[in-house]
Amino acid sequence: MVYALDARNHGDSPHEDDFDYPLMAEDVKYFMNLQSIPEAVIIGHSMGGRTAMYLALTNENLVNKLVVVDVSPYRLPVESNDSLGFMATMIEALKSIPKMSIVQARQEIDLILSKTIPEEGVRQFLLTNLAEKNKILCWKANLEAILKNFNSGVMKFPSVSGSFMKETLFICGEKSPYVKPEEHPQIKTLFPKAEFATIPGAGHWVHSEKPSEFLEILHNFL
Repeated sequence: MVYALDARNHGDSPHEDDFDYPLMAEDVKYFMNLQSIPEAVIIGHSMGGRTAMYLALTNENLVNKLVVVDVSPYRLPVESNDSLGFMATMIEALKSIPKMSIVQARQEIDLILSKTIPEEGVRQFLLTNLAEKNKILCWKANLEAILKNFNSGVMKFPSVSGSFMKETLFICGEKSPYVKPEEHPQIKTLFPKAEFATIPGAGHWVHSEKPSEFLEILHNFL
């Protein structure tokens, strides 16, 4: 059985004012308890990868194996600050368009976002968050809460003691600045059994840019 969870303030999950890695890890624990899952392979990308790492480091008994996709527990690159601009632009873009259908709105907002986000794939991913509730267009993600907590809750990984002693795989994009090879020894202080796989030609969105290569590496690890 595979479960794909939306983090709080993302997708179809509830909107909450508070937003950080300990809370998101507690959300995963709550879901596992609700589904009577004693132990699982935990996989997370970027912010989800940091949530997965925190869960593994603080609740090792819940995690059978850990897969972290293109993120480090120690630092985020300056490029991650682009997310702040993306979210602010998304908020203003939705406010700026007149009342129209969701199809038309998606086209209009894509045009607005293209001025600051040239990568079409990134824009299309962001636009999957556009929704319509009670005939009112809105973002599924709680962008205001994410923005408010971004520096304290997302950029900083919490201090933890100890290490995760089970099998761990870091899948990284060759063109991504998120996990540098020189950081591998430091990462191994928290995850001594960590292995690293780099996918040629992939950026930060490894699983969407190179899905076949990603799945092959994941399958071999599991």
